[in-house]
Amino acid sequence: MARFVTPGRCFALLPCLLVAACNIAPPRPWLRYEPAGPTGWTKEADGQLSGTLHGAAIRIDLGRRQTRIQVTVENAGSAALEFRMGPEASPSRVAIGEVKLRPHAGPPGVPGPDIIPYNSMQPLMVEAGWSGIFYLDSPLGRDPGVGQYFVLTVEARDATGAVERRSLPLRATNAGTMPASGT
Repeated sequence: MARFVTPGRCFALLPCLLVAACNIAPPRPWLRYEPAGPTGWTKEADGQLSGTLHGAAIRIDLGRRQTRIQVTVENAGSAALEFRMGPEASPSRVAIGEVKLRPHAGPPGVPGPDIIPYNSMQPLMVEAGWSGIFYLDSPLGRDPGVGQYFVLTVEARDATGAVERRSLPLRATNAGTMPASGT
């Protein structure tokens, strides 16, 4: 025997549907950073910026659907370099991401040390022949708001103590919406 949905059954389900609908979070805007002024970096395709500090190649990836900034340092020189990065005028003990150090010459998949936490402007040595990938998940130490402005500083110091520094003004922009689940 077939069961039919009667109007009485529909009205009985209505409160359940309303409760379920009220508990679903609305889509939220996803943010990303984009340059907010003149920079000393070279613009590449897909939101990439590049440059060099003390001969080390630096790539900054802003082309993601998230506020993570990925900075890749490749030290092809003959000496180790000390790198620091983070927003200008930030407290140095604010956790902003993680770093992965790997040899960039040789066969792929060569293991390196574990990924380590990274604090804003923390000095980190990148040895000659190694690369460092800085995953700046939360460069401000907190979630940004639309229009949030800051200046990202990338600094390199060589063995003689000479410092080269570049700044990158950034602004958080609304680049669409994503489902509440974050997928």
